Amino acid sequence: MTLLDERAGDVSDITAEEVMASHFTLVSQPGAIEAIAVDGVEGWTSPNPHPALSLICWTTDDPGEAAAALERVTERFRTEGRGFDWMTCPRCDHSGLVSLLEDQGFINPPLQIAAMVKRIEPHGKPQPPDGVHIWKVDEIADKRIWCVMAQGFDVPDDVAEIFHNAYANPSKLQRTEIYAAAVDGSDTPVGVGYLSYIGDGPSVLLRVSCTLEGNRGRGIYSAVVKRRLHDAARAGRTQAFVHAYSEESRRCLEHLGFSCVGTLQLHRWRP
Repeated sequence: MTLLDERAGDVSDITAEEVMASHFTLVSQPGAIEAIAVDGVEGWTSPNPHPALSLICWTTDDPGEAAAALERVTERFRTEGRGFDWMTCPRCDHSGLVSLLEDQGFINPPLQIAAMVKRIEPHGKPQPPDGVHIWKVDEIADKRIWCVMAQGFDVPDDVAEIFHNAYANPSKLQRTEIYAAAVDGSDTPVGVGYLSYIGDGPSVLLRVSCTLEGNRGRGIYSAVVKRRLHDAARAGRTQAFVHAYSEESRRCLEHLGFSCVGTLQLHRWRP
C-alpha cells in the first residue's frame, strides 16, 4: 500500500487498498489508543473495552504469516474477553485471506464500506445552505463536538472522545482539522466533520462526518464535505479519500463527484 504517495493528483489509478491505508494513521496515546504490535498486521486498540476502539488490518499477503498474525490477535482478545473489528480490502479476497476470518468465528455478513476518491482543485469558497453556519473548530476540548459524533455513530461519549483526541493528535502520518455546523443563528453544533492531511503527499481523508437526526435534510452533510474539500485544495492537496459506511452517504458523495474504487469490509469478532 502506498500510504504517502507523491503522485500529482491523478485519481484514476487510486486503489481501495490506498484508501484503507489512509485510515490507519493514528498513533499511540498512553491510556487511550495503543498500536497493535504484531508482525503481519497494523491497527490500534484501547484500554477502553468498546469494540469500535480496536481495529486491525493485514499488512501481508502471505497466507501463513496472515494466519499466524490473526491467531495471535484473536487469542489476545479472547483472553481479554472483549471484541474487536478487522478491515479487509479487495486484495484480501483475491489472496484468500478473508476465509481465515470466517474460520476464526468472525460474524457474517461483514459491513460493506465504499472506498471513494475525488480529485480536488482550488475554487471559490462554497456557500452553505440558508440558515447553516460552518466553521473550523479552534477549541479542540469542546465536548459538544465529540458528543455530536457519539450521537451520529451511536457510540458512548467516552468512545467518541477517544477518537476525537486521537484524530486531533498530529504525527508524521497525519494531522487533522475539525469542522462543525450549526443552524438558525445558534452556536450549538449539530454536524461535524474531520479532515486529515495524510503525510506530506497529495491526499486528505474525510474522516467522521455526521449530522444530528433532527437536522438532517438541510444539506449540512454536503456543506461540511464541500468546505473540507475547499480548504484541502487551498492547502495544495489534490485528492480526497473517504470511507462511506452507508448507502445514503455513498449516494451523497457520488453526487459531489466522488467515485467508488472498491469495497472494503468490516468484520466483527465478539467473544
